[in-house]
Amino acid sequence: MATDEHGDEHGPDSQAGPARSQDAAWEQIVAQLRRDEATSGAPWPDAEGLDTTPQDTGDDEPSPALDSRPDPSSPRPVIIWRGSEEDIDAELDRAIPDEHFVPPEPPPLPRADAITWAAWIGVIGGPLLLLALTALGRSSSVLVGFSAAAFLGGFAVLITRMRSQRDPYDPDDGAVV
Repeated sequence: MATDEHGDEHGPDSQAGPARSQDAAWEQIVAQLRRDEATSGAPWPDAEGLDTTPQDTGDDEPSPALDSRPDPSSPRPVIIWRGSEEDIDAELDRAIPDEHFVPPEPPPLPRADAITWAAWIGVIGGPLLLLALTALGRSSSVLVGFSAAAFLGGFAVLITRMRSQRDPYDPDDGAVV
């Protein structure tokens, strides 16, 4: 008997060597599958007892089983495998209950006094006056000094008027999560 480079032996009845043995193995597998199908009696869907007939109810609305909303108390997550964005949005709308958080009405803003307003006008108006002078190409040492004094004075007033102590009877503890 002769051997090839892979060490397979060829006999006089071997026609193509390894290719013939692979073809024979493949034919054996296909024959086994056909035998199994013949002995089971029914092809796949019937053997499993699956109903493959389309069910047309005549109406265009989805069946209640497909339209039912999941129980929000169940711990199972909503899993969407495939579909367009509209399908995903519709599935999420069905999965998430229609409860929306409505925040309470915010309290009114505190009223500022005239000194606080003047300080803010100085802090914002001083740099704006310098910007306007630069944009117009004007140079006036009086206006430049006034805008710098307005900014620095307003900033100092705002810093000194900040609350340094917290009211111990204030129920607000800061940020609430």
